[in-house]
Amino acid sequence: MIEQILKSIISYVVPAILGFLIAKVINYRKKNDSLKNGLKTLLQSNISNTYFLYEPLKTIPDYLYKNVKNEFKAYKQLNGNDYVDDLMEKMKDWELTRTDILKDK
Repeated sequence: MIEQILKSIISYVVPAILGFLIAKVINYRKKNDSLKNGLKTLLQSNISNTYFLYEPLKTIPDYLYKNVKNEFKAYKQLNGNDYVDDLMEKMKDWELTRTDILKDK
């Protein structure tokens, strides 16, 4: 009798728990994907804005170039592949304006 009750409880509880956990994982993945896409878009936007701001001068402060390179690295780790690759390639040829912010780094 008790064995039958336990089997019944387990047959209802285990699938319910598994269903709940699967739903949580799916929801987490959707949120995670949204956050990744949002971050990728922000990085893309910032790199683009920096490029178009300094492009007429063909020079960029060294600290800012270092920041843009770090942003680009993060962008690529998020599977970003857009015109940003071309912008970064063009920025490599720009003159770096030395500042006191990055002393010998």
